[in-house]
Amino acid sequence: MMVSKQDLDGAYKDFKSKLGWSREEYFPLLFLSAELHKDETELFANVNQGKNEIGLNAYYFDKERRNLYLYSFLWSENHKNFKESFQQLIQSGIESIFGETKSKDKFLWQIRSSIHENKSLIDRVFIYFVFNGDPDKAQNSDTLGSLREDLESKKFIIDNFFQKKEVTLTVDFLSNVNKRRGRFSEAKKTFRYELPLENFLARENKDKHRLIVGFIKILDLAKMYEDMGLRLFEKNIRAGLSPENHPNRSIRSSLKSMLAGEEESANFVYHHNGVTIAAEHVEESSGKLVITEPRVLNGAQTITSIAKFIEENTTSKTSIESNKSFKSIEVLAKIILPDSKTNSSDFIVNITINNNRQNPVEPWNLRASDLIQLEFSDKFKDELSVYYERQENAFDSLSADDLEEMKISQSKSIQIKKLAQTFLATQGEIDKINKLRDIFEDEKKYYNIFKKKYLSTDAKKILLLYKIQFRLGSVMRAVSENAQEKYFELYNKSKNLIWCLLIQGVLNDSKIEAHVSMFGKNLLIEADFNELLKNIGVKKIKPLLTELLKDEKYQKNIQEGNYLFLKNKAALDKCLKYAEEKFDWKKLDI
Repeated sequence: MMVSKQDLDGAYKDFKSKLGWSREEYFPLLFLSAELHKDETELFANVNQGKNEIGLNAYYFDKERRNLYLYSFLWSENHKNFKESFQQLIQSGIESIFGETKSKDKFLWQIRSSIHENKSLIDRVFIYFVFNGDPDKAQNSDTLGSLREDLESKKFIIDNFFQKKEVTLTVDFLSNVNKRRGRFSEAKKTFRYELPLENFLARENKDKHRLIVGFIKILDLAKMYEDMGLRLFEKNIRAGLSPENHPNRSIRSSLKSMLAGEEESANFVYHHNGVTIAAEHVEESSGKLVITEPRVLNGAQTITSIAKFIEENTTSKTSIESNKSFKSIEVLAKIILPDSKTNSSDFIVNITINNNRQNPVEPWNLRASDLIQLEFSDKFKDELSVYYERQENAFDSLSADDLEEMKISQSKSIQIKKLAQTFLATQGEIDKINKLRDIFEDEKKYYNIFKKKYLSTDAKKILLLYKIQFRLGSVMRAVSENAQEKYFELYNKSKNLIWCLLIQGVLNDSKIEAHVSMFGKNLLIEADFNELLKNIGVKKIKPLLTELLKDEKYQKNIQEGNYLFLKNKAALDKCLKYAEEKFDWKKLDI
């Protein structure tokens, strides 16, 4: 039975004197009552009022099924609002429930008490995110998908609590509207590996993030990949690079020489940059290092090249893995153990960026898995059915079936570089439009461009402005048509200036909402949209440029053939000042 607003009103009326909760805070109580067929009064202790520091607001242990249920509830249709609950569970929630905690939260201790009391009876742990929306949309969310992977990586904490007992973890989304579940994700196994790291070095920074440096056998890395597949590389931006590119062919060529005895196997470590691995947990055992839930931050191509080499050189009669020379090959390894009590996601992102330099890669590629990029991906997919190409060439690799499963209906994609330039042009950062490397490498500049407030902006308006860049040539030709000869070249040197002014012209247009509705639905360039831009260019931007070029300050530059001033903010600001005087424009953001 669905919990309705009328049900919330009834519970509020019945229990407000006893519990004093707001209406929506009765959602978990009523949902569990219907789900478990129990009276609400029996479940008071299982529900927490409002939000909780661990990301949960209800729990229940089913003794008959031997299941522990942990719930996060939202009286909302928007699955994106679960982001905070996921982050709380990842950062401290799972550790506080199944590990150590100094928290005095009564609800947390209620859960801990139940778990300790029934420790021997629990076979399965379910974490359910319950809301009024579509669970399939939640499952398809890039943002929640990444956070779910991080949450599942905390299973080792649950394993440590239950010690040798095998307990499964399932993460799922439930709909209050129709009780439909998503395509649940079950983490049945926690991956642990014993590494014979001898004489390793260890360091720790002020944030308690630990670094271990030593040498790893390449066969141990191949084993991780064999077990975990692409899950091993989920934090790495290089998993999609071709195994046939030059560095990867060189790795396999070097391995072939060593296998044939033409080169000493010990030399591999001298020629290779090494790998960087993040782990959820590290411990020493009998002279070995045991790492839990490894994730390769740098070195994915090395590992896939090794795996391909093993596959190519193993037959039904011969296993390359038994070759003495091959077994001795090592690589330098840095193992990162982030402090579990701090939010380490930004720390891991920075490590990934600064360690991925072996194969040439652009800085915008390194940002592909940033949380804000995942959120933009969800935004364009949910609001426009448009694919956001965060990872270079990713769109071309998708089949029609892939796109259909992702609910992508449009045949073109929004690209991360062009979106960044759109935001720069909108913000008037004319001098930075062609300096994207600097933007993506500088943390402050990067987040100033990809503003969080844009996630709340109508996606159609963003798409409308994004499309302008594809008609700049048409507008520039219209602006320069019939221009005086001395100004003709100047107009053609004003591409970014015209781009910035076009965006302001569209945003200041009295029919902006109609334009958004008509032209912001897809990536097609409609003829009417082109005419709109040309009209703004001829009637508004051309007079502004004419006024700018009359300025005595720039006459000397023009005479010397120096047009760099057209790419400066000072020139744009002057044009916007003229636009305010002539057309009553205001400098607007989206």
